[in-house]
Amino acid sequence: MSLCVHNAWVVTAAGERRGGVLVGDDGRIVTLLDGAQAASADTVIDARERLLFAGFVDAHVHMRDPGLTHKEDYQSGSRAAACGGITTVMCMPNTSPPIEDLASFEGARAAGEGHSHVDFSLQAALGSANLAHLPALWAAGITSFETSLSDGGEGVKVLRLDDAYQVFEALSIIADLGAVVGIYTGNQSITSALTARFKAEGRQSIEDHARARPPLTEAVGIATLIELARATAAKVVFRQVCSQRGFDLVRHAKIDAPGLGIAVEVTPHNLRLTLDAIEQAGAFGQIIPPLRSELDRAAAVDALVDGTVDFVGSDHAPHALAEKERESAWEARNGSPGLDTVAAAVLDLACRGTIPFARVAQVLGEAPARVFGIGDRKGSLTPGTDGDLVIVDPSVRRTVGPELIRSKPGRSVFEGTTLQGWPILTVLRGQVIAEDGEIVGQPRGRFLART
Repeated sequence: MSLCVHNAWVVTAAGERRGGVLVGDDGRIVTLLDGAQAASADTVIDARERLLFAGFVDAHVHMRDPGLTHKEDYQSGSRAAACGGITTVMCMPNTSPPIEDLASFEGARAAGEGHSHVDFSLQAALGSANLAHLPALWAAGITSFETSLSDGGEGVKVLRLDDAYQVFEALSIIADLGAVVGIYTGNQSITSALTARFKAEGRQSIEDHARARPPLTEAVGIATLIELARATAAKVVFRQVCSQRGFDLVRHAKIDAPGLGIAVEVTPHNLRLTLDAIEQAGAFGQIIPPLRSELDRAAAVDALVDGTVDFVGSDHAPHALAEKERESAWEARNGSPGLDTVAAAVLDLACRGTIPFARVAQVLGEAPARVFGIGDRKGSLTPGTDGDLVIVDPSVRRTVGPELIRSKPGRSVFEGTTLQGWPILTVLRGQVIAEDGEIVGQPRGRFLART
C-alpha cells in the first residue's frame, strides 16, 4: 500500500522545508513533495505542519533476546522503540549466548524475526577468544563488532580485550576486513583498584560506583585507542564518550588526522543528566559509564554542537527491578531503558534552540546509518530508501514517568525529567506502526544486513 504524508515541515540533515513524502507500494520513498500538496496514495496523512523526519536509527540497543528475556525481549523492546520514533535498532551482542560465532548469530536473528515491531540489525562480540570467527560474521551482514577495555560490570569476557597488544591484533583484523568496531574505553586497572579500595572502606553507594570510574579511566582508554587506530587504520567507534577530557582528545584527533576512521557516540543521559539525577531515578541512575558532573555534561553538549559527536545512541540497557534495586551498588546491574526517550531527549535540545532540528536528523538518522553501513536504506529521506518516517510534535511537553516507559522494567534514568518535542506517529516501510504512544498492527520488523 502506498502512503503520502503532506503539509509537514520536512527535516533533513540539510535543513527544513515545507513539504511531504510519498512512499510507494514497495515500501520505499518515491519522492519528496513541495508545499502543502498531497499526492495520490492509498493512505494520506495530513501532518498539520508538524515536523517530519526519516525514521530514527538507534545504534546502541541491548535487546536481551535471546536468553535474558526476563529483562527485555524483541516485542517489548521494539514496542518502546516504535513509540519513541525509532524504526531501526542495532542490537548489542551480550545476549545469552553472546553473539560470537555464526551459530549464535543465527539464534539471535531468529529471536527477532517475526517478533520485532521495527527493523533490526545485529552486532557481534569481539574478544581475544573469537578472532577466528570475525570474517564469517562480517560476511553474514553484522553491522559492527563490539568490545570493551573493561568488563563494564557485566562479566561477559568475550566482549573484552585485556591489553594493548590484543587491541592492536584485533584492530588489524578489523582493518583488513574493512569492518567497524565499537569500543567502550574505560580503563580496567584503574577501576579495579578504586573498586577494591572503596569496598574495603565499606562504601557501596551509586555515587561510589561512579567514582570508581572517574573521567581519567575514559581519557586513558581513548588516548591509547587513538594511537592504535592510527597504527592500524581501523574504523573505530568510541562508544559512550562522556567526559570533558575524552571529548577534547577525540576532537583533536579528528582535527589532526581528518582521514582517521573514528566516530564518536554520546548517550542521551550523559547529554542531559548529571549524577544528581539519582535523587529521582534511584537505582536506574547507576549506569556504565556513569552520570558525571555538570562540567562533563556541558562538554557533551558542546561536542554535539560542534560536530565532535557523530551520533547519539541510547545504550538501552534494561534489567529486572530485582537486579537493579540491591542494597549495595556493587551487586546491582548497570544501565537504564532508553528507547522510549532517546529521541525526545535530543529533540528537547532542538526545541530549546541548543541545536537545529537538522542536527537531530543527522545524529539520530543519517550519521548512525552511514557509520554502520545501512545508509542506502535507512536514516534519510532519499528516494529509494525505506519509507521509514516519524512525525514529531514540537509543542508536546511530557514529564517522564512509568506510564511513558514501555520497556519491561517500566522505569528510567529520565524519571521526573520534562522533555519537549515527542514523536506522535511512526511509519515503517510505508505502514503506520505506532500512533500517540500506542502500537498499531502486528510485528513486521525485518532483519537488516549491512550492505
